Amino acid sequence: MTRFIKFITTFLAALFMLTVASTAHANMINVIEFYGENEGVQDSFIFEESGVELTVTAWTSNVNSMQEQLSPWSQVSGFDEETKIGVYKGGSGLGVVSNDIDGEDLDGGSSDKINDLDEGLLFSFSENVNFLGFAAGDLSVNDDLNLAIVDFISPTSIEITDIFIDVYSDYEEDIFDVFPGIFGKSFMVWVDGNDDDVRILDTAFIKVPEPTSALIFTLALFIFLFNRRFSY
Repeated sequence: MTRFIKFITTFLAALFMLTVASTAHANMINVIEFYGENEGVQDSFIFEESGVELTVTAWTSNVNSMQEQLSPWSQVSGFDEETKIGVYKGGSGLGVVSNDIDGEDLDGGSSDKINDLDEGLLFSFSENVNFLGFAAGDLSVNDDLNLAIVDFISPTSIEITDIFIDVYSDYEEDIFDVFPGIFGKSFMVWVDGNDDDVRILDTAFIKVPEPTSALIFTLALFIFLFNRRFSY
């Protein structure tokens, strides 16, 4: 019986240490910075932090002042005439180039102009995360930003659920957070005002703990202790 109690004590201690380590790692805030080196326009950009991969793509829609969606979200990639379109990664952050006359910022459009669409950056994580928000730069008094959770209906069709709409700042750079965070894999940062013209500087997230690894460890250790207990 004494040997069995010792095994159980060892088991509980190991499980406690694993839980503490997993929780500490999961609660770390990870920040992915988008500014720095100018890499031009690509269909997508891929970033990696703490084993989590983030893919950023460019999308457009047409939303009027009543927040009515007049056209579906469509991914921006390839070429328009001879102009490369997609995600723009410049020294001051991410933007979108959606046609051959569009600038390199993330900018909104006019709902009555078919070629002047609202632009968004889709953040797709390789696993579920607790999304904390993002920082934006090149802000002016007329700029506001939107954030939505994204669900894929098909690889080319999405639905969005707005978290906040038309949040603005009086500062040139500011953090747009969603304390204490929202859980998911895909999020859209977008603008819908004709005057909106910004860059996205970074994003922050927390890894969601993976219960599978702890469960496998616990089961394996229990089997080991069980076999040791009855082998004597």
